[in-house]
Amino acid sequence: MNQHESPVIRREIRKLPFGEAAIDEIAALLGGEPRTADFKLRDEAVIQLDVPSGINRSATTLTFWPSLRRVDAMAEGLLVVFTDVVTVDLVEGVEMLFRRVSGEYLIVAIGGKVIVRS
Repeated sequence: MNQHESPVIRREIRKLPFGEAAIDEIAALLGGEPRTADFKLRDEAVIQLDVPSGINRSATTLTFWPSLRRVDAMAEGLLVVFTDVVTVDLVEGVEMLFRRVSGEYLIVAIGGKVIVRS
């Protein structure tokens, strides 16, 4: 490596099936505490997670509907409803990607930034 090259940073990426079992790992990466929502879907719990924000930004709230394979991301001026989620990729120290079979994904970064690629 010469003086003008940056070192390559290798990040562990773990792929998990999307479901209730993945929520604790999602929360750990994003630095939030999962809680049961005040509402339910039929008799099934709905889980919410407030993602601590970056500077000068309010928190992003994620709502997980595991039985519907759905994730909602709500931030200031933004609501994304992302359905047909089958897997979640956890990128160590950076972000997570909620993926559909079709290849589209929802990114939620540490700090709460939300990006949709469809």
